[in-house]
Amino acid sequence: MAVQTMWSAVRRFLFWAIPVILMATLAWTFLPHGRSAPPVASPAPPVRGAGTSGPVSPGGAPYAQIQQGDLEGTDDAGHERWRIVADEVTVVENKETVLLRNVQATFYENGGGTITVTGARGRYDTKTHSVEIIGNVRGKSTNGRELFADRLQWTPSSGKVTGSGHIKLLQQHVIMYADQLSSDTTLGQTQFFGHVHAAAR
Repeated sequence: MAVQTMWSAVRRFLFWAIPVILMATLAWTFLPHGRSAPPVASPAPPVRGAGTSGPVSPGGAPYAQIQQGDLEGTDDAGHERWRIVADEVTVVENKETVLLRNVQATFYENGGGTITVTGARGRYDTKTHSVEIIGNVRGKSTNGRELFADRLQWTPSSGKVTGSGHIKLLQQHVIMYADQLSSDTTLGQTQFFGHVHAAAR
């Protein structure tokens, strides 16, 4: 009889104790336990649309980015010397270099001739105003001559075009091949360097 009474008391205790323990455990999970709150993500910098510029986030990010950019430069007399159109124009943080993507550049000679050059990428130096175009470079001058190269650079102080890498210059009756080239903007007065050879057209 004593054993049965004791077992009945244990059953009553377990009947009430188990729900109390479950409720206490559930309440404990909602209490703070010294953990720091999860970090709040900082808002992303705004996406800049066509024709906009301005400072963006620091830490190696570009100073400004422009979609469908159009740049041009003039000489002291106000005559246009060069014009660049690119799908994307990025000013790096030091503001001395402008990176270009899918670029088309036109360089003007004092005598009136021009050369228009296209390429995959480009770089414009804001101090020297020199322009470098890299990747699938193709140029065509106003006299009809065409130039193909891996890399091309134009320097306003000399008005010279220099090319390197798989040079191919198409003239009226001759195709010139070389490793390097130096010429005026109409590809008229041209010097070739390294593995130079010609083929008749």
